[in-house]
Amino acid sequence: MLLKIANYSASSSASSSRHAIRKGKTQHSLYSLSKTPLRNSSSNSIPINKIAKRGFEPDVVTVGTLVKGLCNVGRVHCALQLFDQLCDKKLGERVIIYGALIDGFCKMHEIGRALEMHRRMVKAECKVNVLTYGMIIDALCKDGLISEAMEMFSEMIDSGIHPDVVVYSSLINGFCSLGRFKEAVKLFNEMVDCGISADVVTYNTLIYGFCQPGLWKEATIIFTQTVGQGISPCVLTFTILIDCLCKEGKVAEACGIFKLMIKQGKEPNLYTYSSVMSGLCLVGRLDDAKKLFNLMVDKGLKLDVVSYNVMISGYCKSWKTNEAIQLFQEMQCKGLKPTAVTYNTLIGALCHAGRVRTAHKLFKEMQSSGPSPVFATYSALLGGLCKNGQIEEAMDLLQSLESTKSEPSIQSFNLIIDGMCKAGKFELARKKFEEISSNGLVPDVSTYNSMMDGLCKKGMSLEACELLIQMEEKGCLPDSISFNIMIQGLLREKEVQRAMQLLEVMRKRKFLPNEAVTSMLIHVAMVDEQSRAMLQSLPTFLET
Repeated sequence: MLLKIANYSASSSASSSRHAIRKGKTQHSLYSLSKTPLRNSSSNSIPINKIAKRGFEPDVVTVGTLVKGLCNVGRVHCALQLFDQLCDKKLGERVIIYGALIDGFCKMHEIGRALEMHRRMVKAECKVNVLTYGMIIDALCKDGLISEAMEMFSEMIDSGIHPDVVVYSSLINGFCSLGRFKEAVKLFNEMVDCGISADVVTYNTLIYGFCQPGLWKEATIIFTQTVGQGISPCVLTFTILIDCLCKEGKVAEACGIFKLMIKQGKEPNLYTYSSVMSGLCLVGRLDDAKKLFNLMVDKGLKLDVVSYNVMISGYCKSWKTNEAIQLFQEMQCKGLKPTAVTYNTLIGALCHAGRVRTAHKLFKEMQSSGPSPVFATYSALLGGLCKNGQIEEAMDLLQSLESTKSEPSIQSFNLIIDGMCKAGKFELARKKFEEISSNGLVPDVSTYNSMMDGLCKKGMSLEACELLIQMEEKGCLPDSISFNIMIQGLLREKEVQRAMQLLEVMRKRKFLPNEAVTSMLIHVAMVDEQSRAMLQSLPTFLET
C-alpha cells in the first residue's frame, strides 16, 4: 500500500505542477514558493503567510503541495494548522489535501487524528476514495486494532467504494499478525470471489503470517498455490519460506525450495543464503554450509556479520572452536565488527571446551573495544572459570559485574549467587542472598535453586529443606530442578526417608527425576532393603 501511496503522491505532484505552470506566471510563482524547504522553518512560520502578503490567492494546488511538503517532513500539525486557516477559502476539490493529512497522521501513529480528519472529510461532503480508506485501514491493522479496521472496511463498502487488493492485503496482514489465520484465509477467499486477483504481495503476507508461529505446512501450501495461480514468487517469497523451513528443522525441504529459486532465475540475497546456512548447520551439515559460504564470496556478495555469526555458531555447536576463531579473525580483518552474539557464542563454546583462558581473553577484548558484555556473557565465562577451578578470577568477574550494574536486578543477583556457590564461597552467597530484599527485589526459582544446591553440596541438606519450605510459603513454586537438587542432596547424606517423601511430592506434581537422581535411587535400592521397599511402594512415574 505504501508503494501505491508513493506513486499517487508522485503523480499528483507532477500533475499539479503542470496545472500550475499552465495558469501562468502568478500561479508559477505561488508554486515555486510552495516548494521552498520546510524542514528547518519554525512551526509558526507558515509559507502561506508570505503568499497572502504578496496578494496572491492560494488554490488547491498550492495548498495541497504545501500540506504534503509539511507532512513529508513530519510537520503534520503545522500542515493541519495551515489547512484550518484556509477552510473558508474556495479551494475546490480537497481530496488530495485531506489524503495528505490522513497519510501524515497515520505515519505519525496518530490514528485518532487520522480518523478525525476522515470524519471532517465526510462531513464536508468531500469524496472519500479507496486510497484514503486504505491508509486508515492499514494504520489500524498495524496498531493491532483489527476490529476497528473491519468497521472502517464495512463503512467503505456501505459507501459504495470497492476495496482493492491493497486494502485486502492490509487486513489479511492484520489478522495474521494477531494469529487469526482462519479469518485471514476467509478474507483472502472473499477477495478472490469478488474477482480481485491476489498479487505476490498478498501471497507474501499470508506466507509470512503462517511462518511466524512455525506453521510451515500451511505456508508451503500457500506457496504452491501461488505458483499454481501463475504468479511468479519473488526473492522475498522464497526467502520467507526457506527461513521458516530451516528454523523448523525442515532443511531438506528448504534446500528444495532454494534450488527451485535458482532454477527460476531468482538471485538469492544475503539473508536467503544465511537462512540456508543456518539450517545446514542445525542438522550438522557444516561442510555444505561452508560451501555455500564460499559460494557467496565467489559471487561477489559482501558478507555481513550475520553470515559470519551463522558459520561461527555452526562450528561452535560442533566443537570446532579453532575454525570458529579463524572465521572470527577473518571477519575482523574485513572490517566487520563482531556483535554481542558473536562474542557470546565464542566465549560459551570455548568455556565448554575447557579453553577458559582464550575465552577470558576474548571477554577482555569485548570489554575494551567490543559491545558491552551481557548476562549471557558473564554467565558463560563464570561457569567456565568455576569449572576450571579459577576461583579468584571468578570472584574478580563477579565484582566486575556488580560494579557495572547501577540498578541491581534479580538476574544479576542470581548470576552472582550461582557463581559464588560454584566457586565454593557459600557464606558470601548467603550474604548476597540476604541483600535481595533490601534492594526491593524478590528471589525467584533460580535464586532458591542456587542456594539449595550450595547448601546440599556443603552437606546441609536439612537446611536446604527449610529453604524449600520457605520458598513455597513465599509463593515461589519449586520446579523439576528444585526437586532433583534436594533429592540428590538428601540421598548423599543418607536421608533416604526424606528423599522418598520428596520423590512422592515430585511424582504428584508430574516432575521426573534426572539421570543423576535415577542412578542414585537405583544404587540405594540395591544396597538397602528398606529403601528398596520404599521405592517399590511408590507408584511408578510412568503412570502419571
